[in-house]
Amino acid sequence: SSGINAEYGEADRADDMALDFTGYESQQLVESQDTYLQEREKNITQIYSKIEELGQMMGRLSTMISEQGETISLLDSNVTDIQMNVEAAHSELLKYFQNISSNRWLMFKVFGILILFFVIFVVFMT
Repeated sequence: SSGINAEYGEADRADDMALDFTGYESQQLVESQDTYLQEREKNITQIYSKIEELGQMMGRLSTMISEQGETISLLDSNVTDIQMNVEAAHSELLKYFQNISSNRWLMFKVFGILILFFVIFVVFMT
């Protein structure tokens, strides 16, 4: 009977050791899970901050694109105005050229008449 008790006693001690061992393993498992969860929380926080930064960058990009669109519209308007001004200037230059051409003939006529009067004056006065 003492042999049986000794066997049971050893079995009880083995069970106690197994329970202690599993308790240690459980503690290590809880600690590793806690560490894992902390790392995961840290990573999620970093991802969230990167997403916020990305959102801010997209907002700034949207603003820049909008400003560039306004600049392009202004440039288009300026090009249209310049085109109209160049066409008007061309038209005025053509008018001026025609005016000069007709005035040139008038100057030749006036100059011819002056020479004629000068010749008549010189011939009859001398």
